[in-house]
Amino acid sequence: MATNSIFSIGLSGLNAAQAWLTTTSHNISNASTEGYNRQVVQQSNRVPQASGVGFFGTGVAVETVVRQYSSFLNSQSLAAQAQSSALDTYLSQATQIDNILADTASGLSPSLQDFFSGVQDVAANPASVPSRQQMISLSEALVSRFQALDARFAELRTGVNTQVRGIVTEINGYAARIADLNQQIIVSLSTDARPANDLLDQRDNLIAELNKLVKVSTIQESNGSINVFIGTGQTMVMGNRAQTLIAEPSAEDPTNFSISYDLGSGRVLLSDRVLQGGELGGLLDFRNTLDTVQNESRSRGDGAGGNVHEGSIGSGRISTVISAATSSRHRTPRCRRG
Repeated sequence: MATNSIFSIGLSGLNAAQAWLTTTSHNISNASTEGYNRQVVQQSNRVPQASGVGFFGTGVAVETVVRQYSSFLNSQSLAAQAQSSALDTYLSQATQIDNILADTASGLSPSLQDFFSGVQDVAANPASVPSRQQMISLSEALVSRFQALDARFAELRTGVNTQVRGIVTEINGYAARIADLNQQIIVSLSTDARPANDLLDQRDNLIAELNKLVKVSTIQESNGSINVFIGTGQTMVMGNRAQTLIAEPSAEDPTNFSISYDLGSGRVLLSDRVLQGGELGGLLDFRNTLDTVQNESRSRGDGAGGNVHEGSIGSGRISTVISAATSSRHRTPRCRRG
């Protein structure tokens, strides 16, 4: 075997070792980089050289550098993260309702208990003026409590709308950056035909962050770009183009913000049902719960003078007692003269 062949084989080994050292150094340097995937060198033996006595090896060749990455594990992680973010967001919001209603000092229960105690007193002593006056005061306190609860629910709704608008702005920002990275990756692959590992990591990290805000699904294209869909399959990024969302007061209910595609020439409304998962999905689910709770609270407040358990008072209707007590509110009992 010629001397130059020996040197060539040795040089190929040194080049391979240098590639490994460079890649290892890069891995160590990015050990704390969010979204970074460890990289490894892929190498193979060179084409052997034929001779009269057989084939002689010609050394090693560095093929490329690849990421240690599993698309299956990544998709499973995204699904779990979207659900977790939605549930965490829903819980943090629903806890506020629980705290409001269950508060032993300022919640609804104390006012209801005091009110019904007053009703029972009037039922037991219908001719007692102090009992009737007390029940009127308790009914006014109960009405004030319902009004305070309604105002607090309105504050929660305003807070939800503010958060929805902020999340929509974040979604637009992530979509634009993903589309930009798609373009860079397309250019990189078209010129080198090798994966741009660090760009891929950056894009995957942005997709993971977007997934925390709203459920994400993706489709890989042959040119290296990724199409991103949110919720139940609404397009957010297509190649190097990103859609824009807008959150604004709903035409049907201005107290709630609706979300639409902003197409420049017009808008396409998106139903809350299609925007699932992530913080946005959790907020929209909570808003539906808030609608139910607030409507129920208003219904209970409006019906505070409605039916109670049969026999709790003679007529079975609080409204009758309130009416009777109110009609006697300004009466002064006559005193007997001796």
